[in-house]
Amino acid sequence: MRAAALRTKITRPMRARATYLRDVAVFVPGYVALAWASHIEPAGPFAIAPWNPQPALAIVWMLLGGLRYAPAVFVAIFFAELFVRGTPAGPAFALLVALVLAAGYATIAAALRTLLAPNPALRTARELTAFVLAIGAGTAALGAAFVGLLQALAPAAESGFGELWLRFWVGDTVGMLVTAPLLLVAADGARRRALAGLARRPETAAQAAVLVATLWLIFDDALGNDPARHFYLLFAPLIWIAARGGMHAAAAAALVVQIGAVLGMKTALGARLPAVELQALVAAFTLTGLYLGMMVEERERAAEGLRQTLRLAAAGEMAGAIAHEVNQPLTALANYGQVAQRFVGEGAGSDPRLAELIAKMLAEAQRAADVVRRLRDLFREGTTRLERVGIETLLAAARRIGAHQIGARPIAFEASAEPGLGALYVDRLQVELVLRNLIANAVEAIGERPGRIALVARRHGIGQVRFVLTDSGPGIAPGAGERIFEPLRSGKPSGMGLGLAISRAIAEAHGGALEARAAAHGEFHLTLPCAQAGD
Repeated sequence: MRAAALRTKITRPMRARATYLRDVAVFVPGYVALAWASHIEPAGPFAIAPWNPQPALAIVWMLLGGLRYAPAVFVAIFFAELFVRGTPAGPAFALLVALVLAAGYATIAAALRTLLAPNPALRTARELTAFVLAIGAGTAALGAAFVGLLQALAPAAESGFGELWLRFWVGDTVGMLVTAPLLLVAADGARRRALAGLARRPETAAQAAVLVATLWLIFDDALGNDPARHFYLLFAPLIWIAARGGMHAAAAAALVVQIGAVLGMKTALGARLPAVELQALVAAFTLTGLYLGMMVEERERAAEGLRQTLRLAAAGEMAGAIAHEVNQPLTALANYGQVAQRFVGEGAGSDPRLAELIAKMLAEAQRAADVVRRLRDLFREGTTRLERVGIETLLAAARRIGAHQIGARPIAFEASAEPGLGALYVDRLQVELVLRNLIANAVEAIGERPGRIALVARRHGIGQVRFVLTDSGPGIAPGAGERIFEPLRSGKPSGMGLGLAISRAIAEAHGGALEARAAAHGEFHLTLPCAQAGD
């Protein structure tokens, strides 16, 4: 055991180091290649281009992976300076420039990690605004430091500080606004699948055709000799694209327009338009599209949230009605059991096993009545009866529930916990109901085949414990993780669609969460709060 643990301790750092080196080996050539591809219309001896998408690659990489990648960003910028932009003062000058730019990009990434925590997926207008402000302010400050350094160490520029700073700021800002949202979309599974679904729609092909045709019309001399005057024509297809596809579709449209603008600069008309002015128009187009798409997505989420609330309200009413109807026969059952217990006690020579069975029947009837009352209180008044409950107490209840649900099926059930976990502060009966629903679903997913169900309690962040329930049955398809929690919607022929909806409502009423993970086999995560000192 000790040898295996020692091997694990050794191999984990080795795997992490190998992953880091693999990522660096992909990132550095990609950064240099992107810098080379976008090195168009460079200005002055410092070769400041009007469009720089490669900083977005560096910032998103550090935003998602952490600032430990900052040294690799420094190396990539140094190689890009040497082999793409060239340097007016040799390799030492390139090293200093790479150090300034890498530090600036790392600072922007650190700010975004704080502003967009815990998930930098740009899902709300607030997050998008924080992203835009951080990019704009960060590139403005970095541009001032970069241009000031260039002019101090290599004062050979014909242009003034303000002109060079504006060119740097616009180029980096537009490059990040156009490229970074698409990179974040690619890193987010749900958005990536949504974008892939849009790409397969015939409507998307029509939208792309209209966008390209509008770009061609703007940079053709049919409308006149000033493309800037007719750039507003692109906003008509943008509204169509953002309204139908959301923010990720608007981000893709911004990339198409940016590429079209770069190609348009090569035409006779485009050459007359200053690059900074053209990029300012692209920035306005991009910001309009991102915010319009975000508003569409937020409206859709609000509508879906309202539908979910109405379904949950209906489920609550149904649960309350069921609880009311079930409570009466449970009360009658308990009364009959007490009478039977009295008769058995009065009868001489009665079988003691019968008294034991009646006592168990009364205990289960009382447990069922308590669960029904707690559910009724939760849905009618939103109340829970919180108490300190040990982890082992819940695991013991899970084992009892598992044995009852599995019965004679060839299914192994395990329940364990990490050492050192404290007690929880929960409504014990409600949490047991959640565990009962999850275990019953796992048993049903496995069916009559041999299988395995495992419940593991682990520490999760500060003041929470996460229960992970896995089974060997078929898993949940990607994208279906939220649909299974919708009230009154069930995939079972005899299901009512209430079990998982009620379970999530109970978890959230405790300040926790219940999630389903898309995997090859079933996997649910239940997060609950720990008891504090005063509880």
